[in-house]
Amino acid sequence: MRAILSILALFLMSPLAHAAEDDQPARSVEELRTRIEKIVQEGGVPAIGIALVNQDGPYWIAGWGKADLASGRAADENTLFRIGSISKMFAAFSVLKLVEEGKLSLDDKLRDRAPDLEYANPWESTHPVRIVHLLEHTTGWDDTHLPEYAFDAPDTMSIKGGLDFHPHSRTSRWPPGTRHSYCNSGTAAAAYVVEKVTGRRYEDYVAENFFVPLGMDSTSYFRTPAYESAGATLYLGVEPQPYWGLIHRAAGSINSSSRDMTKLVQFLLRRGATQEARLLAEASIDRMEVPHSTLGATVGVTSGYGLANFSTGHKNLGIAFHGHNGGVMGGLSDLGYVEELGQGYVVMINNGNGAALGRITTQIKDYLLRDRQAPPPTAAKLPAEYREIDGYYVPINPRQQSLRFISNFASVMAVTHDENALHRSPLMGSWVSSDRIGDGRALIDAWHGLPAIARVEDPLVGPALQIGSDIFQRVAGWKVFSRIVVPLVTIVMTLVGVVAIIVWGVRRASGTSTDRRLLMRLWPLCATVALIAFLFSLMSVGRFLNQAGTISPLSIAIFVLSLAYPLLVLLGTFELFRPAIRASRNLPYWFATAFVLCHLLVAGYLGWFGAFGIRTWS
Repeated sequence: MRAILSILALFLMSPLAHAAEDDQPARSVEELRTRIEKIVQEGGVPAIGIALVNQDGPYWIAGWGKADLASGRAADENTLFRIGSISKMFAAFSVLKLVEEGKLSLDDKLRDRAPDLEYANPWESTHPVRIVHLLEHTTGWDDTHLPEYAFDAPDTMSIKGGLDFHPHSRTSRWPPGTRHSYCNSGTAAAAYVVEKVTGRRYEDYVAENFFVPLGMDSTSYFRTPAYESAGATLYLGVEPQPYWGLIHRAAGSINSSSRDMTKLVQFLLRRGATQEARLLAEASIDRMEVPHSTLGATVGVTSGYGLANFSTGHKNLGIAFHGHNGGVMGGLSDLGYVEELGQGYVVMINNGNGAALGRITTQIKDYLLRDRQAPPPTAAKLPAEYREIDGYYVPINPRQQSLRFISNFASVMAVTHDENALHRSPLMGSWVSSDRIGDGRALIDAWHGLPAIARVEDPLVGPALQIGSDIFQRVAGWKVFSRIVVPLVTIVMTLVGVVAIIVWGVRRASGTSTDRRLLMRLWPLCATVALIAFLFSLMSVGRFLNQAGTISPLSIAIFVLSLAYPLLVLLGTFELFRPAIRASRNLPYWFATAFVLCHLLVAGYLGWFGAFGIRTWS
């Protein structure tokens, strides 16, 4: 589900979506606010909470719009928004605090620390799941399954209760510590370890050790009276969304205001300290920002997802933002900071418009980097090992294994090189990145200036390419283009087939044709309808999580359509082999044969990735 939404968001947030956006950065906070107000209005965003922060505190903090459309309640800097996955940072803070106190180690085995927690790892004897893997999302587990997403957890449910609800998603798909794959339940498992070590409820431990000393007075994991009076109603478009209790509360349930969130940004800029006390060692914040449990990390990759903290860049300016973003149904947030600048930001909206949030953060980063010039490219020669890897690559670390058929189709990367740089561009995208050699074996991404690309040896597939936190495997060009050409040909043949069956029907009715081969023409068209309906039903999951994660008309439709499509393809194939049909091999017969062949190829692709009989409620 999230893979589908991510693909849509990336498309909507592409430069083409807003080609008329002002390319010159805002020169003042007042100008920045004017631009953001325009984006908020154009995007139909009811309310926003926002702040710019330096080490001394916020120098712009604001909230405006409607926290609730029905009542007309206004938003301000004290309005509580749902910050989603930014919540994960507090799990990392908690673990690192226990590490500093000598009570825990990032290398501790999860099996030793939480032997009563259910999960499966076929490589446990050689590659056990460790605490670091939970926070860097390198367990190999699927991301939270739909029944977990759909469950509206009461505030009384414990961390362990949430983990026990649906443990089936926690099966390692590759040796832990080799590939990154974002996984919400990993954070919940880390929170459970915190409870086991401290003997305290996780949320109470976080409040005592971080919310209170940071002065985040109105921040909580729960639906408090403060949220009832000052919380922002969430919206998809203009449709209000009910308050959704996440089953893995530690991964995304925090409610906070822009005023409170400035304390978090300042804490990160001050490298683990408040103005009154040090809560974490500076080394712990340093450790958060750099991933250590991927294959690329062993050869110098420092970008990607660290301990609940990931790196991004901006317009090839060679400067890295660290932080996290978040999203729940109808609410989005983003937090970023740059130690080198001593500057950071937070923005929260009560709407699911990812394109609007992307435009807002672009304007903020433009402003913060308004005087930054892109560094000149180095003239160093590209090492020989990177001159032999031109080709097409597909990701092999999907968040949901059941949706790998989407990433293998939509996330193909084309790689070429020249004497000084490796060039990457998505096959279905409009950007090109040129990566150059730095001081080590990894190549530096100009987007953020960090070592990000490296050749690695994956234990399951062999030679691979790590780009940031993602692992890509090289595939033959014919496979890539067949996955594009076959669907396009199928679409064209569908349009032609519709016209042909209308013409056939008119001729049959008028008596100018005696051809009675209706099913030969009909089965491939029915297969197309079933395929479109199947894909459309999958696209609907993001808006109807509760129905998708339980037995409902939507989940049953997905299941039935995922079986109906291959069945209709087989019926079309069998029809072509009937003696009466094969007797007259004229143009309609060969057209139907080609049409069915295209569907067989599409069905074979879906079947290869297990996209038949999908039970989203299971």
